[in-house]
Amino acid sequence: MAKLLLAILFCTCLGICHVACQVAKLTTEDINAFLLEHNNARAELQLNPLKWDYELARYAASEGKKCQFQHSNGPYGENLYASSPAKWNHPELAADAVKSWINEKNFVDYDQWSCITRSDYSCGHYSQIVWRNTEFVGCAIIHCPSGMGQWPNLVFCEYNPPGNYIGELPYK
Repeated sequence: MAKLLLAILFCTCLGICHVACQVAKLTTEDINAFLLEHNNARAELQLNPLKWDYELARYAASEGKKCQFQHSNGPYGENLYASSPAKWNHPELAADAVKSWINEKNFVDYDQWSCITRSDYSCGHYSQIVWRNTEFVGCAIIHCPSGMGQWPNLVFCEYNPPGNYIGELPYK
């Protein structure tokens, strides 16, 4: 009860309140799940596999722990994923996130390499995964507390070098 009162006092005094999110400590199995899905998509196009970067993973965690489903506009390429209900099987959650981005290849107009024009379609996440110059990826899984909206699971992945440059094709 004292912690709750202290949190309310802190929020009231500052006029803001940040609810703590839990950043998952990724295991080797979790990291391998992220890499497997990314690199399967890249192998289909005969692209070099991505390597895990712990600095990118730390950046992803620092952005994700804000529990805001929005891009950071930071120095890296970035893919975001949100899902419900809460899922604590991290390898499965990692695979779900990356597969959702890879499924965007269904919305690509390959003649011009552009997304099919509809507000509910995107292909930018997929093109970041298969961007030929990207070498490294680092991801984070974040669990948001109840009361933070409909998405208790967030996944942030950061890519370096970033991709998705207008006028450039991802892998040709």
